[in-house]
Amino acid sequence: MLLTMTACTSNSTEATKSNEESSEVDFEVAKNYFFKNDQQIPASPKITTEDEFNKFFGMAAVLGEDGEPTSIDFTKQFVLAIVLPVTDTATEINPVKVEAKSHSLFYTYEVKTGEKQTYSIQPASIIILDKQYRENEVKLISN
Repeated sequence: MLLTMTACTSNSTEATKSNEESSEVDFEVAKNYFFKNDQQIPASPKITTEDEFNKFFGMAAVLGEDGEPTSIDFTKQFVLAIVLPVTDTATEINPVKVEAKSHSLFYTYEVKTGEKQTYSIQPASIIILDKQYRENEVKLISN
């Protein structure tokens, strides 16, 4: 009887391992926002309310097609925002992928730097995700 219980436990462990495989999560890049220069860089990249988002970011509409800021509906979505310190080097933050595994989100991004500039910028990147992942712990992976 003890052997049977051990076998059941072993099978249960195998089922748990296979259920913990990661799956890629769809996201949208939010465009035409800027990080407000009077704010501290957020301790966590996860922003789940419109009030919190508006505390850190402003809209930066530009002329032409796709000039309006990307719409974010915080009743159905939340964002992950990467903000870097002010720099005078051309810097881009590019989202690579988001994966869900167990109760965590693994957000992989890359930072590309270019030449020195005559002005300073505060690089920021915002991605929008479905609220079903809002409670997941976020882990950042920089390539």
